[in-house]
Amino acid sequence: MTSVRFVFPKPKLAELLRTPGGLPVAEALERANANLLEIRPSCLGELQTLLDYAEAAFAVIGAEFDDDGMAGLYAIAVRAIGAGGVCGVPAVDVALTSLCDLLDHLRTNHRFDREAIGVHVRAWRLLMTPGLPIGGSDAVLNGLRQVSARYAGA
Repeated sequence: MTSVRFVFPKPKLAELLRTPGGLPVAEALERANANLLEIRPSCLGELQTLLDYAEAAFAVIGAEFDDDGMAGLYAIAVRAIGAGGVCGVPAVDVALTSLCDLLDHLRTNHRFDREAIGVHVRAWRLLMTPGLPIGGSDAVLNGLRQVSARYAGA
């Protein structure tokens, strides 16, 4: 006759979390920021390339509702979200989120506003410009939020 034996392994993660050691939080953050500074130039290049793609995608969108064109522009913008924070231009991430929200609202309601989309794409380029006046990016972002909010309730 055989007997069944149940074995419950102890989770190693819980044990590791209870074990003291490792870097202090302040030092870990300092190292992370140093790593981000190191990759900033290549990240800026990637963000610029995505902006160029977005401008090209916007240029081929016609004057009428173009679901495929807006979907392509959305794919470019959503891919770029997060890079602004790494590149030192966090306002770009807010503008890209607003652009994606706008494109979502327009596509969902089968509406089209070329100027609203265009102002977001142009704002992306503006917000990447070094040396914006103090409060300039806040004014741009507030305007973009108002534009995308206009279509949110439609």
